[in-house]
Amino acid sequence: MKNLSDRLKGVLRFMPAPVGIVTSYDDKLRPVGLAMSAIMPVSLDPCMMAISINRDNTSYEHLRRSGAFCINLLNDRMQNQFQPFADYKGREKRFRDPAWAASRNLRYVEAAPANIFCRVESMSSHGTHDIVVGSVFELFIAEDEKVLGWANGSLGTMQPIEFLGTAERTG
Repeated sequence: MKNLSDRLKGVLRFMPAPVGIVTSYDDKLRPVGLAMSAIMPVSLDPCMMAISINRDNTSYEHLRRSGAFCINLLNDRMQNQFQPFADYKGREKRFRDPAWAASRNLRYVEAAPANIFCRVESMSSHGTHDIVVGSVFELFIAEDEKVLGWANGSLGTMQPIEFLGTAERTG
């Protein structure tokens, strides 16, 4: 029988989650980033978001020291921005696409469905990862976009389904 960690990883593989690129910067203000699906809202008042990042990730220490990060939620047409961050072998291609812009030293994808800029408020360690909670200080949003997600080991978008009786309740 597989160990508990491997079994949990198998379950998490099937849980849909938004996927995006989280960016920050190093001590010389050079951009750093990683592909991430461990993204979640924490509070609407005040506006706060959380990410979970492995402390072994090369971007971790830079994010911690900078005290800021940007969550770039992508759509299905932005796979060329996503791919270099999903695999360390693509590192030299990161931030090369002209779709990247900068605000307060944080890189963001201009045409993304959403860019959520945060200041680090707290960090707490849990096993191999830190949960980083950030207060939202800026938000860029594009209307009517589908957000790229991760489920069943693949990238995709969520499609609404209609349940029996939905039309009666909403109409």
